[in-house]
Amino acid sequence: MRIGGDDRDEHFQKLADQARGIQVIDWDVDTEIVIAEPFFSYVVHDAVALAGRAAKLPRLLRRWSQFLCGGYDTFGECWGWGTRVHGWSSTPARDLVSYVLGVTPDLPGFARVRVAPAWGAVDEMAGAVPTPFGLVTVEIDGSSVRIDSPVPVVFVGAGGIERSLPAGSHKLEAEATG
Repeated sequence: MRIGGDDRDEHFQKLADQARGIQVIDWDVDTEIVIAEPFFSYVVHDAVALAGRAAKLPRLLRRWSQFLCGGYDTFGECWGWGTRVHGWSSTPARDLVSYVLGVTPDLPGFARVRVAPAWGAVDEMAGAVPTPFGLVTVEIDGSSVRIDSPVPVVFVGAGGIERSLPAGSHKLEAEATG
């Protein structure tokens, strides 16, 4: 039974149990992804990425396009209600950069950058990430990737193999090995 279902008695029992701190998982944890309001969606997306399923994020992020209507180009507070603009709703930008394009600091202060794209998530993507040392740009086209970085890079290929690269420009294949 899901909250909002047809069985009112189960609905009220579930609410009473939750009020007493009893949480029952009533969905298939192997096949169903939980959603949250925009504010907490980053936690769900972090869990998806930590489970090794970052390639699913573009599909989850498409839900956010419902905010881009009526002349608005911002993300709202809640699904279906609330204000039209909210700073905490920057989850799509963060997730596209960190998990899909895969650019994160590998050392504090971006002294070294990690580039670990979500291979298979999308066919083409590109982005530039500001660091204290300048922009790190990443362009992915099919199975090739171009990286321009002012700092050393740890590149993670499609097979999960890591390769250390010096600062500079690099063109690699997704399956690049060390």
